[in-house]
Amino acid sequence: MDRAVKRNLLRSSPRFRRLWLARTFSNVGDGIAFVSLVLLVHSREGSGFAVGMLLLVQAVPRFFGPVAGTIADRVEQRSLMIGCDVVNAAIFGVIALTTPSLPFLLALAGTSSCVDTVFAPAGRSALPALVSRDELLQANALLGTAFNLQLAVGPMAGGLIVVALGPTGAVGANTASFLISAAILTRLPALRAESNSEEGRGFVATARDGLRFAWQTPAVRTVALGLFFAVAFAAMDNVALVFLVRDTFDAGALAFGLLSAAYGAGMVATSAGLSVRPFGWSAGALFVLGWLVSGTGILVTGLAPGLIVAAVGQVVAGIGNGGANIGIETLIQRIVPRQLLGRTFGVAFTAGFAGSTVAYLVSGMLLDIWSPRVVFLIGASGVFVVTGVLATTVRQHLGERMALK
Repeated sequence: MDRAVKRNLLRSSPRFRRLWLARTFSNVGDGIAFVSLVLLVHSREGSGFAVGMLLLVQAVPRFFGPVAGTIADRVEQRSLMIGCDVVNAAIFGVIALTTPSLPFLLALAGTSSCVDTVFAPAGRSALPALVSRDELLQANALLGTAFNLQLAVGPMAGGLIVVALGPTGAVGANTASFLISAAILTRLPALRAESNSEEGRGFVATARDGLRFAWQTPAVRTVALGLFFAVAFAAMDNVALVFLVRDTFDAGALAFGLLSAAYGAGMVATSAGLSVRPFGWSAGALFVLGWLVSGTGILVTGLAPGLIVAAVGQVVAGIGNGGANIGIETLIQRIVPRQLLGRTFGVAFTAGFAGSTVAYLVSGMLLDIWSPRVVFLIGASGVFVVTGVLATTVRQHLGERMALK
């Protein structure tokens, strides 16, 4: 079992504190930008199709996680993260200053999503160079809190800034957040993978080696496949929730917003709690237990007689999802060699995004046939089945590693 971390990393580790501060500013800025861009497109175009296109161009680049992971493994990661922040600051600065036409705006938003996709594996794979093995779970929990603030604080702050300064003013606030993040990251040491054995090899060959490693390593393959199937069932509630609120409970937009916020609150609670006290759980156990709790929350939401119980279910589901996210990140960082971390994270989180895409497609069709409650029950049942398989396969493929400190 993991030993409880006795020191607070934000106080005791200046290098980690800088990474955490940079990610906090950037994540909150992203939450502000999401609200401001959606409102900007809606106010100017007045079209659901235009808003849908904005969300689409921001989502598609996530499928290129393995490519982004290969980039992260081949270059010095501090410089890569700083470069990504500077490019994103420039993109949102252009949007704020020029208020471009829809096609140009979509191109800029898609480019920003590509940059974010490159940043993600670099940030995750750099963490083992900043903290010890025993501190990884607490570090991931703290970074999880920073990310979850994007869901909990970013949209609220974005709405307030839009009211005060308009959508372009909120976009400008995101520009500032990226510049602050880049400035903080310059205080980190150089972050290069430990092994240079792949220097001189072609990009395609390096990417292929990463995919081969992910597939041929049982533990990594189990995590990636488990993430795909678990998300494919769990994400059904993202589509079904609005139908449950509006059609089943006959409630309004405010109720939907509160239930959505309840899920984010659960995620924040988990990451904040584990950052203070890791509870001695292994990363593998946290990954599996997180999905069990998430499935329970989905089930409670689907069976809820009213909005209050449904909100409780969403909090529970968010708690589970937050724990599963921290578990999988810590697990990968502990079982994968440093020089392969970027590519492994790229594969794993692309698998998760593919699972959510399947969920959106399938749940939409199921809602045309059955009630929202049935879709919630299907999602919960699927998560329970996947959790049962993971409980066996994770222990089988990791063996004694499940108990490593």
